[in-house]
Amino acid sequence: MPDIISILNYFGITPEKITPLIILAITGAIYLGIKMKPLNNKLRQCCNALIEIQTILKRGGIDLDHKITETSASPLKPTLYGVQLIKESGLEKVLDDNKDFLIGEIKKLLPENYTEYDVQENSRKVLSNLKNNPILNPVKEYVFKNGMDIDIILDTGGLWLRDDFLGQPRQSANE
Repeated sequence: MPDIISILNYFGITPEKITPLIILAITGAIYLGIKMKPLNNKLRQCCNALIEIQTILKRGGIDLDHKITETSASPLKPTLYGVQLIKESGLEKVLDDNKDFLIGEIKKLLPENYTEYDVQENSRKVLSNLKNNPILNPVKEYVFKNGMDIDIILDTGGLWLRDDFLGQPRQSANE
């Protein structure tokens, strides 16, 4: 196997030329990072708009199968974007800090011979019912500042609450 220095020399890249190339590459990467930030913000706005449209349609009785915040696999799991929303909104900390209380609230809603599906749906219901509870203030501030619907984050976060109730590690689409 030829060594890397021989290959670079073959292409005319000698040690004295490598430093300017590295500086140029770093400068280019920084420049692209700065130029891409507005595009990333626009893409985020588009994702939020799509989620909002889906939420409105769902309220009207039209449930789309293509969700951005959770997978369609079984069991349902947050996508990487869903996990990002749970963490950035502060919901992860709410789930961690209030685990026992939230699990107790789920137990109040579960039927006698409940299934994992019952746990999942009641986990979502518990979070939704707590919209006016001060423990969700960080999430409400996040959705207000980002122009989002809180139900999107709470529904997705309910999947982690389900995992907490079932004593399973919190799952996401990358696992």
